[in-house]
Amino acid sequence: MLNGVLWVLRTGAPWQDLPKRYPPYQTCHRWFQQWQQDGTLVEVLRTLVADLRDRGKVDLSESFIDGSFAGAKKGALELVKRSAEKGPRSWQLQTAMVFLSESAWPALLPMKPSS
Repeated sequence: MLNGVLWVLRTGAPWQDLPKRYPPYQTCHRWFQQWQQDGTLVEVLRTLVADLRDRGKVDLSESFIDGSFAGAKKGALELVKRSAEKGPRSWQLQTAMVFLSESAWPALLPMKPSS
């Protein structure tokens, strides 16, 4: 379930587009909602980012939030599907993509070193 939730957070794809290798999208979405409400998701992401930081795999002093907005182009869903078919990316890139999700922000804010 967690990998399915992280896939959606990483890609930004709709829940219905969750690949078949994960549990049904309804199940992953239901667990995502539960974990979001009870704080489990924030704790999982905090633990993950702390582990990555401790191993020197992420430097939070060089992070930023982009406030720009780009509208979806016609046919964007097909691009996402073709991209997913190309095969897995490195685990480092996949992990970094998770933290671009709005759901990850509560986990990152307390970790950022004060300036």
